[in-house]
Amino acid sequence: MKNLINKIGVLTVVFSLFLVSCETVDFGDENVNPNSPTSKKTDALLTNAMTWMPNIVSPVTPNYYVQTVSDVTYTSYSRYDTEEWSWNGYYTGPLKDLKEILDLNEKFPGEVTGGGSNGNQKAAAHIMMAYYYLNITDRWGYAPYSEALMGSENTAPKFDSVEAIYTSLLSNLDAAIGMMDNGGLNGDILFGGNMNGWKVMANTIKMRIALRMADVDSSTAASVFNSAYNSGVIGQGGDLHYPYLTSDAFDNPWQDRFQTRYDFVVSELFIDHLKATGDPRLPYMADGTAISNGTEYVGLEYGLENPGILETLLSGIDGRIIYDGTQQGGWIATYAEVCFAMAEANQRGWTTVGDTLTWLKLGIQSSCERWGVPSASAASFAASATLGSNPMETIAMAKWTDMFLQGYEAWTEWRRLDFPVLSPPAAAITGTGVPVRNGYGGLVPTQNKASYDAAVAAQGPDNQDTKLWWDTK
Repeated sequence: MKNLINKIGVLTVVFSLFLVSCETVDFGDENVNPNSPTSKKTDALLTNAMTWMPNIVSPVTPNYYVQTVSDVTYTSYSRYDTEEWSWNGYYTGPLKDLKEILDLNEKFPGEVTGGGSNGNQKAAAHIMMAYYYLNITDRWGYAPYSEALMGSENTAPKFDSVEAIYTSLLSNLDAAIGMMDNGGLNGDILFGGNMNGWKVMANTIKMRIALRMADVDSSTAASVFNSAYNSGVIGQGGDLHYPYLTSDAFDNPWQDRFQTRYDFVVSELFIDHLKATGDPRLPYMADGTAISNGTEYVGLEYGLENPGILETLLSGIDGRIIYDGTQQGGWIATYAEVCFAMAEANQRGWTTVGDTLTWLKLGIQSSCERWGVPSASAASFAASATLGSNPMETIAMAKWTDMFLQGYEAWTEWRRLDFPVLSPPAAAITGTGVPVRNGYGGLVPTQNKASYDAAVAAQGPDNQDTKLWWDTK
């Protein structure tokens, strides 16, 4: 009997297994390789690439170059103590992520649809890459581009010229606009997937490139400029500010810089200019001195080795920037910039849309309102503007004022337009003048010697005094 029971038990188990084998069984994720997902998260790559933008829109150093900010504590920075700057963060960070988006959309188009349509993903990646590469070549000049981001396939990429990079970026931006469709885009913290916003950003970058080229290839620059404007750039009310949050993980870097120490104040040069012109933006850009209960504005002479003055006697950067920063201190591109660009284009004879003075006034008014000046006061101040004896100088000074804390863009516009006239501090540590270029990182000459040597031979000495291709004056 015992043997019979055992046989029946065995047969029952076998029969049950047979029945199970005929059914569809869900084993969950047991057979899924976590290291080879079937869905590629390109939306996360796009977000991550965008979160690197504060390094460009809210830096400290280039504000020293245009002398709107002075050091009051650690003064070596404003005296150009660093001549060699590494670009590794660009290539191992956002550019790598954006290249991955492009590669995945080409190789696995059906597996990346969670990030939006293939066309929109590629368009956004190209535009963001153009934004970063433009900043790279405007800082260092010759830089890895056509052979960059190839990993182990090419560990010593050549350095492309500024002109070659510009030409390629313009082509890629046009192509990106053509890729856009109605398929959506996820992971987009700038425009929420609105592709018209991306189109405007692409055209604004094209407009910037065109102005850079103005003194070296005016005919091409004019054509590119008008094409960008006609295709659609930032309009009134369309200012683009990086979306900082109040949480520590995603707040404005200016806030973090003032949490534990007080290193920077507004320069004497900048405050004196605002005072002399009766500029209503003064109390929105700087704080009144503590000793005067906020009623007096005093800047610090730029580039002093030992200032020897109490911070309470000086005007710091406006508190709305350093203690909040969600609305200021992180501008990517603005309507005021477009207005000043149109003023310059009129002055150069590139366009007949409006006129130089009208665009100048529109830019000043928009800038004042963006900084917080009431509309009536902004309009009144803008209405008093004149072109003066040197309209290009007037436009340059308007840009310099407007781009307070917009470091890299302000530095590029100063190098291009040459106003205001600036001199290096007497106690400068490196260079012979105000920096017009960043030197290559210290390891570049040994890690990529052939490309480095070729770039130096073509561009000039690897120091901060060597002017870039477009900086002809």
